[in-house]
Amino acid sequence: MSRLFLLAAFLCSINSIWTATPYKDCGSTAGTIQSFDVTGCTTAPCKFAKGHNYTMNLGFQSKSASKTASVSIHGVIGGIPIPFPLSDPNACNMGVKCPINADDTNIATMSLPVLSSYPSLSLYVKLEIKADDTSNDYACLQFPATITSGVAQKQTLVGWKKGKLFEMLN
Repeated sequence: MSRLFLLAAFLCSINSIWTATPYKDCGSTAGTIQSFDVTGCTTAPCKFAKGHNYTMNLGFQSKSASKTASVSIHGVIGGIPIPFPLSDPNACNMGVKCPINADDTNIATMSLPVLSSYPSLSLYVKLEIKADDTSNDYACLQFPATITSGVAQKQTLVGWKKGKLFEMLN
């Protein structure tokens, strides 16, 4: 009976690994990332088709308190962070329970529209949730992404290693 329970627990943990979006922590000093997923993305790089919306869920546990928190998203192209405009960057309006106390666990859910006007290219997406009281990151992560027109495109990408960037798509 205990073997069956262990097997079931193992299979559930494997399933959660397979369904998560690959990312790298980029300095979560005021919290710990618990989970991260983007709809339709379980392998790197995430493929974003122009004209579609994607949902991102970021779970984190806070290490410190703050009355509010803010979300920022940047596309990092050639090492240069380019801000992604958010209509409302207030994390409290994305499912985060405010005020945030130390050891709180929260999940922020946000929508990422990929406009048809965006160029087809590969980039890193940097997502941060900052404590407004201290400006420290509850969560900071980066993940590789490719913006495509939705049709098959050449995928000449540089490896997902620190310090290397993706090449432009044709």
